[in-house]
Amino acid sequence: MENPITALKAYITRYISLRVQEVRLEALERVVNVMGYLIYASVAFLFVFAMFCFGALGLAEFLSAVFESKTMGYLSIAGLMLLFLFVLFLFKKNIMRFLTGKFIWLLTKSRDEDEDEIKST
Repeated sequence: MENPITALKAYITRYISLRVQEVRLEALERVVNVMGYLIYASVAFLFVFAMFCFGALGLAEFLSAVFESKTMGYLSIAGLMLLFLFVLFLFKKNIMRFLTGKFIWLLTKSRDEDEDEIKST
């Protein structure tokens, strides 16, 4: 017959080992989710950037025809881009706060939210 203290010690050791393994798997799951989200965001950014560039070129050509001057068409688009950058700099804190909030939400969302999200789709 096995000593009860030895059995309890083995049980506690196994329990702690399983808990440590569970924490490691949860950490790995969060890292993988964040990496997947970042890769998705990077690919989406590349597509949006390409669409923006081609749209700007098309609009510049259109405005060149309207103004009857390629220089005026392209300079007007450059002015619009500078205006857009100025607006981005004005709202830099709000944009950073939004992105930081999203990143923190990705890192801290609970497992129950993940399961609810999977069930709803």
